[in-house]
Amino acid sequence: MASTLPGIHLNGARFSTKLNNPVMTERIPSPPSKCNPAPSKVLRRPREQRTRSQQKQAQPVELSKLETQRYRNSYFHTLCLEVLKGGFHRAFAEVFALVKDQQINIDAAGANSLVQDRTLLADQHAKLDRMKQHLTEAELGLRIGDMHKVYSSRLKLANHFLEIGDLWLSDHFFQSCLDSALTITDDDKRVVGEAHCNLGLACERRKQFDEAAAHFEEFYALAKEKQWRTEDDVSLHSEACEHLRRLYTAIADTQRNTDQEIQCLIKTCEMAKESNNRRGEGESSYRLGQAYERAGDSEMALQYLTRYMDLCRGYKDHEGLGKACEAIAKCYERQGKLDEVVHYLQMFGELAEKTGQQKAHCRAYSCLGSIHNSLGQYTEASQFFGKAYTTARGSNDPGTTDRCVPCMGLLQPKHRRSTE
Repeated sequence: MASTLPGIHLNGARFSTKLNNPVMTERIPSPPSKCNPAPSKVLRRPREQRTRSQQKQAQPVELSKLETQRYRNSYFHTLCLEVLKGGFHRAFAEVFALVKDQQINIDAAGANSLVQDRTLLADQHAKLDRMKQHLTEAELGLRIGDMHKVYSSRLKLANHFLEIGDLWLSDHFFQSCLDSALTITDDDKRVVGEAHCNLGLACERRKQFDEAAAHFEEFYALAKEKQWRTEDDVSLHSEACEHLRRLYTAIADTQRNTDQEIQCLIKTCEMAKESNNRRGEGESSYRLGQAYERAGDSEMALQYLTRYMDLCRGYKDHEGLGKACEAIAKCYERQGKLDEVVHYLQMFGELAEKTGQQKAHCRAYSCLGSIHNSLGQYTEASQFFGKAYTTARGSNDPGTTDRCVPCMGLLQPKHRRSTE
């Protein structure tokens, strides 16, 4: 008997020699070849590389103590450490005191105050850096006894903060400039005078006129007998006089008592004369004449107003000359001297017409018309009122025209009666 042959495999199917049927059987995978490495071995290298790189990144970076503090602390804290490390204890104490004073002032102002919205000095890095730079320079100058360097370093800080609008810090450093200047003895106290001038300007900016006057007067007293001049060849004495003239004028504006106003304006005139400022003297004389007029002293008013008129003639100020004529006419009107009133009003009208001041021109001829009308000289009054009305219509100012119409209406019946 013939033996049974083994089954034939064809594409994964085994054919039985007995039943002539293909019987599908599960294919058993072949073992991996020795030539191809296992997948686990292929993935092991990238994993090892990633582990090594992570280990390198995890290695700690060596930092100095100061570099470590920079990461841990605020900018202000770190700056203080750097200043102290350099041995600048005075600079540290001043910056720290400024920061602390600001915080105290903000806390004292209350929670509803507008100052609560301001940025703290401790958070303003540029300002802190600037103070660190110049305060350390000043401290170095102090160590070697160079007080001029101390003064100049603090002056740079004051001017810088003034330029950026921080008046609190600029005022602080202007005051410290004066303290430093008082220790300088080799320049005949010139820097002391300049420091007083800067502090006077600081007080004037804050409308603290009494304190400003005290500093400007110190500056004036130091510069009066000296030949000090600025880089622009301006006399410091003239500059001190001009500061006092401007300040006394501002103080006069705040005075409600006429006598006190007059005293301030007298000082203003004196300072303008001393500095040879003709325009300033003219303005002061005009204001002083007006003040005397309000006080009822027409004689003194005429004296200063006449001085103003002469000065205006000197520097050919036709508008100012017209103002002087109008003011002088009012003084003579108070004295009842109508001939002088008419003379100066006519001069005022001519100057106003020459300079194109239509409102002033109209005002001058209206006053002349009123004077002639009060004297019964209706023909002359009619002429002046007519000129005023014509000028008012040409100015295209309804208000000025409306003021002239009643004068014309009142005058016409009188003029007709006088001609009948």
